[in-house]
Amino acid sequence: MTAAPFVRYRFAAGFALLLLAVVGVEFLIIQRSDFAFRPALPAAVSFDLVVLLPVLFYLLVVRPYRLPVGTVATAFAGAVALAFWLLPPAQQTYLAWTRYGLVAAEGLVLALGLLNLHRLRRAFRVAHAQTPDMVASLQTAFQSVFERPLTFVVTEISLVYYALLSWRARAEIRPTDHVFTAYRNSAFTASFATVGLLSVVEMGVAHVLLLRWSPTAALWGGLMHGYGLLLLLAHLRAVRLRPVRLTDSGELVLRVGFLWELRLPATLITACIPINDVPPAAPGLVNAARLLLTPPNLLLTLHEPHYASGPYGRPQKVSQLALYLDDPVSFRAALLSLVEPGH
Repeated sequence: MTAAPFVRYRFAAGFALLLLAVVGVEFLIIQRSDFAFRPALPAAVSFDLVVLLPVLFYLLVVRPYRLPVGTVATAFAGAVALAFWLLPPAQQTYLAWTRYGLVAAEGLVLALGLLNLHRLRRAFRVAHAQTPDMVASLQTAFQSVFERPLTFVVTEISLVYYALLSWRARAEIRPTDHVFTAYRNSAFTASFATVGLLSVVEMGVAHVLLLRWSPTAALWGGLMHGYGLLLLLAHLRAVRLRPVRLTDSGELVLRVGFLWELRLPATLITACIPINDVPPAAPGLVNAARLLLTPPNLLLTLHEPHYASGPYGRPQKVSQLALYLDDPVSFRAALLSLVEPGH
């Protein structure tokens, strides 16, 4: 188990070690007393930094991890910046051509970005025609275009969508779904509205204090507070638009906003009991109701552990799940109607 992460990231680790080695060697060469008097040395250092490093990045990072080819342009820009930083101004003659390379790299990145954006938009439309779930459609589209879900990017796009663009959207459900909300009878909306109001007051006070000390710190503090408010607003909207679903095919889709999700066949729920408070901590027990700032009222026991997708795609092993629903009685009845025939 401990070796698995190293095996997975061995190419990235190898590139990092080679990067340090190359930079270290080039730094020693630059420190030589005859460096300024031997034209071949600045040329060799410039070549190693500007050409060799991007090639190593492509071979050891881009290809093994199947990253977009456009990332090589970013690596090239970073290598050029590193070369300008290491080489003395008098020995930067051979870096003059890189300005044309940077223009070409920017053009390549822009062209690839526009192409991928078109492909991504088309893949999203196809995926969204199959499922009403916005997050799932985005993940499918990114998987189709980039051959990986890019969960962090999907989360950030979802955050902007739910916070700013979802005000006319309808609930992400099918007409045949059994739907169970978690915001109508709980203190979720009131609690988060209070948190948001207090955050605005805190942001104003903190901004005034930081502004006296450092305008830069005040700017970063304001950006962080703004991001937090955006996340809060997105969560408020997503909880309304993404209720728990029990599909006609027997799939149970447990969702808490856009930050947490678990999908599994409903027949794998072996117990569903009402509770009044958070159960004692235990391995595999997940309290999804905490994302609603509400005590749970149901405890589900799974036949076998499943992995939920937590905030920013973080996997979470679930054997028991505490959650809150507005109508737990109807949920239990719908669940039993699917489970009992199997027995």
